Amino acid sequence: MPKLHVREFLERFVRPLVAGGELHVAAPIPLADVERWTGELDHASVELVAVDEARHVVLSTLVCRPPAFVLDSDELCLAAGLHNALFLVHPRADQWSVSEKQRRRIIETALALVSQPLSRNRTRVMARHALLNNLFHLTRNDVTVSWWTGRARFHGQTPPARLVAWKGMRRVREEVTVVDFDELLAVPDTAPVIATLLRRTPMTQLLDSHPGAPPLHWEDAVFLLRDSELARAVAYRLVPDAGPRDQVIGPARLAAAFEQMLERAPEEADIRAVAAFLVHLNALFCLGEMSLREAGARSPLISTVLSAEAAGQRPRGLATLFALPGALALVDPRLSVPPGVESIPALAKRWMVHRAQTAELLSDAVIDALAQRLRRHLRPGQVARDPSEVIALSPNESSEQDPAPQG
Repeated sequence: MPKLHVREFLERFVRPLVAGGELHVAAPIPLADVERWTGELDHASVELVAVDEARHVVLSTLVCRPPAFVLDSDELCLAAGLHNALFLVHPRADQWSVSEKQRRRIIETALALVSQPLSRNRTRVMARHALLNNLFHLTRNDVTVSWWTGRARFHGQTPPARLVAWKGMRRVREEVTVVDFDELLAVPDTAPVIATLLRRTPMTQLLDSHPGAPPLHWEDAVFLLRDSELARAVAYRLVPDAGPRDQVIGPARLAAAFEQMLERAPEEADIRAVAAFLVHLNALFCLGEMSLREAGARSPLISTVLSAEAAGQRPRGLATLFALPGALALVDPRLSVPPGVESIPALAKRWMVHRAQTAELLSDAVIDALAQRLRRHLRPGQVARDPSEVIALSPNESSEQDPAPQG
């Protein structure tokens, strides 16, 4: 049997992974084949250009000038590892790998492929996100076809034309079931691979997620908040122009990750950066209500998501998200209000309304408890610094950055 060329993998799997479309999952890819493909990349320029152009389109909605990049061996390994993870849930996997030993070997190979070095290089981080931007939206359509004498089910495959012909005469019915992230990539076999993969693309975790996905580890992603353009793109993606509950899902998810961060021993500068970012998201909620007829009117958003009736439906992290500005006011007031809010009277008015309404609905006890947790990380008595230093790169972090080509 002839060996698969990297051109076919790029065309049939990587490009639709980036741009959307039908992914073709074949037999598991061994490490030796990926090493061979790395040498074949120079002979797949047409397919490489198609993949990188698709990635450029993805990033063009996030930054003004997407950087120049070319798919490299690390990204090829990430894609191959994801392919092998998807093979594990392929309907024909039981036919192709009959033993449990072979299945474990495929998992080990997938883990080895996605265990590429972590990176804080801006270009590489953006390139990896563009490659995996659809990860949480991968689905499989299972079609059940029934007719007057029987039925058949097709997992991720199009039924043969002969089975769906003469629909009226043969009483043909088609039922489509969509299998999403939960059943594809959050099952026991694939979950460790996906958790390892997501740590290699922190920007993807900030911008998007799924209820079945592993939680964000803020220490892996906080460096992105120190890039003003990327932090702005993340903030605007997290607060969509939608209903109240849809607006808070993304920010609450990041606040829940912040709660877990407070249980560990991160750098104080990282705590400050994440806290400042979450406070900024609160300001965006206020900004969205600037058009209310009465400047002092109660917030419809907070009334909806923090009401007593909705207490049982609150997403994890929501209370922390809205209590954080009040808690920071007790610990380090410099972080409790985003810079520039007070210079816009209408926005400052909405900010005060939000804070008062939050204290009323959550109670002072919730805010005080969060403040107590913050005090364990934010040391008092430090020399006052300009608030902009909260998100500035420290000399150590700057020296650790990989040299990034200028796009």
